[in-house]
Amino acid sequence: MSGRWRVAFPSFLLGAAAMQWAKVYHSYRIEGKAQTAYERELVGGVDRGTFRRHYDEQVPTIEEEFEWWGRFHQHRHEMRYDLVAATVREHLAPGGVVLDVGAGAGLVADRLADLRATYLGLEFSARNVRAGGAKFAEHTGPLSVSFFQGDAERMPIPDGSVDVVVMSEVIEHLMHPDRAVREVSRVLRPGGVFVMTTNNASEMPCRSPLANPLAWVEKALGATRPELISLRPWAWPGPVAEELLPPGVDRMHLPHTHHIYEETRRLFEAGGLETFEWSTFEFPPHQSRTDQWLEARGERGSELVDVIERICRRIPLIDRLGCHLFMV
Repeated sequence: MSGRWRVAFPSFLLGAAAMQWAKVYHSYRIEGKAQTAYERELVGGVDRGTFRRHYDEQVPTIEEEFEWWGRFHQHRHEMRYDLVAATVREHLAPGGVVLDVGAGAGLVADRLADLRATYLGLEFSARNVRAGGAKFAEHTGPLSVSFFQGDAERMPIPDGSVDVVVMSEVIEHLMHPDRAVREVSRVLRPGGVFVMTTNNASEMPCRSPLANPLAWVEKALGATRPELISLRPWAWPGPVAEELLPPGVDRMHLPHTHHIYEETRRLFEAGGLETFEWSTFEFPPHQSRTDQWLEARGERGSELVDVIERICRRIPLIDRLGCHLFMV
């Protein structure tokens, strides 16, 4: 009798846990789909004039954001510039041309300054164009640097004139990303390379895998099965400032789309681009308790988060759950 009890008791616990996990996941999926649908509707009525004014008048430079975020999050954020610049170096021949779409103040250019090449920083915001130009006004290295204003969906760049295009944390803000992809394809020379990072809709859930393991499974498998993803942010959390709104409009949200690898790969393919490398990075999510705990540790937290990053990138399926998607 006691032997049967020892066997049955763990089975009972496992069954109870499975029922609880199914219940939690069912609620998670219903709420996630509802939130996704709501955000998708929010970004449907954006006009280009308001879009431009927002990025000209409301969006700070990346250096200003670093001051607000603090050293820990600056450390984490700069990881993507290191990753992007390292990839550009792999594919940019001496004397080549790299176009940085949404260049900000040129943090990618900072990391390429020793190359004999041409760097073109395309920025939608006039404020960032001025900041980038001022930053590199005294630059005398081998890298030729210039900044100019333009639209990712209508680039003022000749056909087939660029060797590498960079678009880091830009595509999620665009109203028509398909147009930008076609523009990237147009300006690249045959065999040219596109390096892209963006928000990852398959990012690691904030809840522990012990509390909601099915959500983790959904996110990991959803990278290549987009239909599985239930919670997918589409809109910037806060509305556009009231003073920027056109007459008669009470509220407006701009795009801040989290991308799914397979869906984005198809988008690139439709624009004539073949994805040959992809991964995710930045573990754990900023909004997680783990991230907050690490930030409170100061310099030690920065060291620990780097260890977590290296470990997560090496574990199959978990390596799909970074906050950001990287595609080449």
